[in-house]
Amino acid sequence: MVAQSRVNFARLAVLSVLVLALGAEPTRAQTPAGNPGGIGHYVLGPGDVLEVSVWGYPDLTRTAAVRPDGRISLPLVGDLKVAGLTVERVTQTLTQAYGRYIRSPQVTVIVKEFRRIQASVLGQVVRPGTYVLAPGSRLLDLLSAAGGVTDTASLKDAQLMQGGGAPVTVDLERVIAGDLAANLLLAGGETLVVREDLVSIVNVLGEVTKPGRYRLKGEVRVLDALLMAGGLTEKASLTQSRLVRGSRETIALNLADLLLRQDMSLNVPILPGDTLFIPEETNNRFFVLGDVNQPGAFLIKGEVTLLQAVAMAGGPVQRGPGTAKVAHIVRRNGEPGRAVAGIGKAEPLPNGGLLVTVDLQELLRQGQGAQTIPVFAGDVIVVPQSGLGGLQIILSILSGILGIFR
Repeated sequence: MVAQSRVNFARLAVLSVLVLALGAEPTRAQTPAGNPGGIGHYVLGPGDVLEVSVWGYPDLTRTAAVRPDGRISLPLVGDLKVAGLTVERVTQTLTQAYGRYIRSPQVTVIVKEFRRIQASVLGQVVRPGTYVLAPGSRLLDLLSAAGGVTDTASLKDAQLMQGGGAPVTVDLERVIAGDLAANLLLAGGETLVVREDLVSIVNVLGEVTKPGRYRLKGEVRVLDALLMAGGLTEKASLTQSRLVRGSRETIALNLADLLLRQDMSLNVPILPGDTLFIPEETNNRFFVLGDVNQPGAFLIKGEVTLLQAVAMAGGPVQRGPGTAKVAHIVRRNGEPGRAVAGIGKAEPLPNGGLLVTVDLQELLRQGQGAQTIPVFAGDVIVVPQSGLGGLQIILSILSGILGIFR
């Protein structure tokens, strides 16, 4: 035994000379993200895998995983609690423990495999759930794993819960902006709850293509809200729509003048919490807009032809060579069979309707002898002067179809 100790001491002396001569440093495992103090300051936890060795005593070398109880088992020293300790502190503790059996032991502790941490995110994120992250991960890493926040997320008052402690309020705006102080370090086991923003939203309900809640970003007005909701359906009422503000105030919206006569004074701002309600039109109506003398919504009484519809709107504005040459019918609720074959050009629309383009000048020239083109409830008749220009947004809202004219 004495002879073996002398051999080991000689080995240690030779190694010490080589290290001093070559300036070598002990090999270290890669430092995990978020641990700027280096591997020696890495805090251990269940799931970490350590390699412990004592110079000159290969029989004492062990690879030990930190168990759920935070302990590892090693020869001579038995069970040792390492969870919550740094690698440097564990090295010191083991040096003292082995010192009871070995003179001046040289102990090396290496993190062979870093543990993974789990954290959950709930509420207004794209993919709520529990995620496995690398040690040193922060709130922004958890949000990225969940696909980011939704448009209706409340960013100022997210709640971070860990263990049995009180929830911590987190400002996700600062986190997303890169504020390191707000981008908290995760230890594992946290749950981030991202609430729905019930204040900075507008509800658009009723006869719109996509009813629902929409986040207010900057200044939003009535037309903006209608566009966000995909525009009106063919059943939408332009005379009975209203804006509900708070629990008591109701504002009547004159969508007929706003959309058909383009009276922008009626395009009022939307405030947080407002509800825009578009009821169903109880009367059958069609719409004529564009370069006519009296654009508006008109009741269908009996059979109405395209020529009659244009006449009810006061006829096209006479501009000489600039007078409208064509008329478009956006048939929002019609099947192909409802278009008169052989007149003009009929193109299918993405929502299943039709876009019918006719030679308005030829129809006017033929007068009563022109082939009949019927108008149905919900039709939108557009008489452009030259292209659509400013009518594009209005038509998109009325028809619920974006970009139907090229």
